[in-house]
Amino acid sequence: MGLDREVEFFDEFAEQAGYDVLGERGYARLLAVFNESVRPQKGQRCVDLGCGTGAVTRRLRVFGLDLMGIDISPRSIERARASEDGIRYEVGDITATGLAEDSFDIAALSGVLHHITARADRVRAMREALRILRPGGSLYGFDPNAHSPSMFLYRDPRSPLYSSEGKTENEVLLKRDELSGELSESGFTDVRVRGISGTTFKYVKGRVARLLLPAYGVYEELVRLSPWEGRFGTFLVSTATKPSPNGRPKG
Repeated sequence: MGLDREVEFFDEFAEQAGYDVLGERGYARLLAVFNESVRPQKGQRCVDLGCGTGAVTRRLRVFGLDLMGIDISPRSIERARASEDGIRYEVGDITATGLAEDSFDIAALSGVLHHITARADRVRAMREALRILRPGGSLYGFDPNAHSPSMFLYRDPRSPLYSSEGKTENEVLLKRDELSGELSESGFTDVRVRGISGTTFKYVKGRVARLLLPAYGVYEELVRLSPWEGRFGTFLVSTATKPSPNGRPKG
């Protein structure tokens, strides 16, 4: 699927669900990990790369950040702007944003890297995030985990329960070592990638999958409470830091 088809898919999906697919418990889990990992400070500048309709971006307001969102889908950005939440939203390519160098304290990659099939293109997106971050700035991202049993069953073509509904041809399930290596190759330091669960959904495209959502919510909590969350958690959370010239961490 080329970029034009990807844009077309998300324009259509924005009309159907606003691409606000997680349940509030799911968002709360991601925000808690964001707070724990990034330690955001009020007034810091944060750009959400691949913001969609702003579902995650808006929820980041709880930290008092100066927020901006970028996405390739014009309809998604149109819907984000319609929320009138005071956040600046722009249509753009996250591999070449045109934003000023060293201009943000935090770059969020909200479930976007798994929509980039080629490793080289993911590295381009990461390097663009590095470029626009200030020295000592933080990267935070989350993507479906290839080691997650639930993601394998639902999104891996090898699975007997695989469904292509609501999935673009570009989507891939990512592994911890892939993301860790790519972030390091991009120039980031303090790289950490780990699985998390407790990320419940309120909407999925497939009819059968929607019927299974209550059971899935129970499964998510069981994995979250287990000692295997770091490996088998449904989402991989990536955090990293842009090196400072003097080699010292920010703060």
